[in-house]
Amino acid sequence: MTVKNKTDKLLKIEQGNLYTTIQPQQGERVMIIGGSETLTARCSDAGASVLPAASFSQVKQGEFDTVAAPLSIHPYADGAQWTAKAYEALKEGGRFVADFAESSSLPASSDYPYAESLAGYWERIKAAGFSTILFQQLSAQTAQEAVLNGWTELVSSQYPVKVNRFVAVK
Repeated sequence: MTVKNKTDKLLKIEQGNLYTTIQPQQGERVMIIGGSETLTARCSDAGASVLPAASFSQVKQGEFDTVAAPLSIHPYADGAQWTAKAYEALKEGGRFVADFAESSSLPASSDYPYAESLAGYWERIKAAGFSTILFQQLSAQTAQEAVLNGWTELVSSQYPVKVNRFVAVK
């Protein structure tokens, strides 16, 4: 699905790694929740100014063009609050691009305190105030496919796994 909106940037959800959906641009300010080193490096290589963040304490309101949340958000107990904080960190017209695993797709472990279902993630994004929300449910049939999608957190899961990819616009 592709949508053109007030950002004048095509919004499109791509299969594969979250980077393919973010499509960072030269000079764009990107914050990555959870500090994925690979995603940070790829966005930087594309010319974006990237802040890997494990905390919003150093972030000003309206500072970023894109806030990205790879699956690395699931280990944070306050993960549910990060959607609203991402909204505050974005400029008007900014994008929140996130991969959220279905709770049933995460490994059975207390290492993943933040987990919901598609409906729960949707409601949380909507409640934060985002005006446009696109989503697609993606899946991986094997651990190798999960790794190729950047979902290393799901390697020890039961397969197939489902991940909900969202693009939401402020």
